[in-house]
Amino acid sequence: MKSLLLLILLLAPAAKLQSASVPNIAFIIADDLGVSDTGFMGNPDVRTPALDAFAARSTIFERLYVASPSCAPSRGAMLSGIMPFRNGAEPNHTYVRDDVVQLPHYMRDLGYQIAAIGKIAHGTDKRAGFDFVDRDISLEKIGMVSEYLSQRESDKPLLLMVGIKDPHVPWPDRPFAHYAPDSLTIPDKLVDTPDTRLELARYYTDVERMDKQVAATLEAIENYLGPETIIFFTSDHGAQLPYGKWSNYESGVRVPMLVSWPGVAESGRRSQALVSFVDILPTLIEIAGGTPPKSGYGSGQIDGRSFLKLIKGDSQRHRDYVFSTNSSAAHHTYPLRSVCSDRYRYIRNVYPELNFTCQTDHNPTAQSHNLWLSWVKVAKTDPSVARKVRYYHQRPAEELYDLQADPNEQRNLGADPDHLQTLRKLRAITDDWIRLSGDTLEMHGEPMQLLYPQEH
Repeated sequence: MKSLLLLILLLAPAAKLQSASVPNIAFIIADDLGVSDTGFMGNPDVRTPALDAFAARSTIFERLYVASPSCAPSRGAMLSGIMPFRNGAEPNHTYVRDDVVQLPHYMRDLGYQIAAIGKIAHGTDKRAGFDFVDRDISLEKIGMVSEYLSQRESDKPLLLMVGIKDPHVPWPDRPFAHYAPDSLTIPDKLVDTPDTRLELARYYTDVERMDKQVAATLEAIENYLGPETIIFFTSDHGAQLPYGKWSNYESGVRVPMLVSWPGVAESGRRSQALVSFVDILPTLIEIAGGTPPKSGYGSGQIDGRSFLKLIKGDSQRHRDYVFSTNSSAAHHTYPLRSVCSDRYRYIRNVYPELNFTCQTDHNPTAQSHNLWLSWVKVAKTDPSVARKVRYYHQRPAEELYDLQADPNEQRNLGADPDHLQTLRKLRAITDDWIRLSGDTLEMHGEPMQLLYPQEH
């Protein structure tokens, strides 16, 4: 009997150590949440109590950049670690090629069970490697996460991926009362009209609904997977507002990321290190105990590189530059390439002779269309608004912004002789990246004509 007790005591620490070395991981991704649209990122108007509390016990990565500011390319890059033009999911609503290895396959080889609940990627199914898939998640059905976890029988470590469909349009018709349109602060990139204020109030209402879903998801994780679970939270790109989604400005390609890892990721620490969406895959592989594929442009190589050292606080830097692309979707055929350094953003409008359009201005059925029409109306009598509307459609071949002096990207320095050296440097870096990666700058689809030619 004593021998048996001794054996149990000897084995117990080993079992605990084994469990701790193969952690459960939860990855929560919102849909169309802009980098500045939460309380923990400094927005004074929107209410996100669950995320704010979660941020207080997480490391906050303030400069995560998506591979592309539309849903399918962004999420495909996240799951493959490869940029959209290399993995096949370049236009929106397309899929990663079948020959591209996606995250679930890597994690399964490391002994994980992989579950996808909600919107993780376009075409999410068993083919992508998930063991469990349920794409239907909403505020009314948020209990699905608890339901799945409570019924799960596997003793394998779990990678749980939860995709929340808010704050993707359509936004609620009636904003919550505490988002009175007249009381809101209007971002510099937007034109202050009653319709802009109303749409912003609707958007913030949907952000708050998303926060409630995050709260329920975190509670389910705590109850069924335990407080030691490693949890990520992020978004796929910015909001569906002008100069946001489908654009390569900060409001389109920059998103927040929170990482909670008790005892490892320092609570409340804010990192300014440059991180790319393609870095998520190798990081999760390394956390799970695996060796990520090599980073490079050759066969079998990925664009991503692990930022595990950043999470652990063992390093303060990760990348010198982060690249983003944009190609095409319905109402949008306007190839873009951009690179961001610690201080500057360089954007290349591949075909500047074309007009930039997207769902916001070009789709009459889009919820945000009235907002755009209000801008066009004001532009007829206000020269400053006319310039903003015209610049939205007609962009120069190159744009350059000093993100320290001009974080809202209001002044294009592309023609400023004082910044010529910086422009040339980032231009050359972009040229090299396009050449080495094999980017063909393909334009998927026909150029779009303006719905309202008088906007010119």
